[in-house]
Amino acid sequence: MATRLSTREHYADLLDKYDTWLFDCDGVLWQGDKLIEGATEVLQLLRHHKKSVLFVTNNATKSRKNYKKKFDSLGVEAHVDEIFGSAFASAVYISSVMKMPKDKKVYVIGMAGLEEELREEGIQYIGGTDPEDNTLGSFSLANWTPDPAVGAVLCGLDTSINYTKLSKAFNYILRNEGCAFLVTNEDSTYPTAEGLLPGAGSISAPLRYALGRDPIAIGKPKGTMLDCIRAK
Repeated sequence: MATRLSTREHYADLLDKYDTWLFDCDGVLWQGDKLIEGATEVLQLLRHHKKSVLFVTNNATKSRKNYKKKFDSLGVEAHVDEIFGSAFASAVYISSVMKMPKDKKVYVIGMAGLEEELREEGIQYIGGTDPEDNTLGSFSLANWTPDPAVGAVLCGLDTSINYTKLSKAFNYILRNEGCAFLVTNEDSTYPTAEGLLPGAGSISAPLRYALGRDPIAIGKPKGTMLDCIRAK
């Protein structure tokens, strides 16, 4: 059970006890585009005492570089190498843990930030923000030719999720026993300034139900995220 700190000495003891501090972002440092009161002061205090500060987020819609822009816009000191998102961790997992061959591709259900991190790691991908897949039109297997190079399906938060993306992802996994099924995180919801919205776990839920199979989850609280931080 967590201990509630009540005295100056309690805070001083906690500060002395740890050299590295990991912070979530959404709902911890900010809500939407509004800083949470006291967040910057805490971070400044830790840096003043020469502590290492890392930012860990399950939000895979932004790359680390774009997250840096958000930190800057809110007046929060952060460096790219201090930011660890589930999009970055997913790319590292595919390239370093799975060791997926360079001639293989990832089918993406996700947004531009996820694609950027895959590119940074030299991973080929299809789907994602491709206009061909961002359609509300009907989908037919008779009019689709699967890419034989796809070796993994990676699902993150996608605000343009549709039947075409789900159908393609489902068939890549169903038809290829060696195709990995990955999700950036399993969060069912995520916080915004106005309230909760469905998260990445909700996006991948139809695939889990249709396949009768659980994916490999990359983001916190899974150990994969911590392995990524340790490695980098």
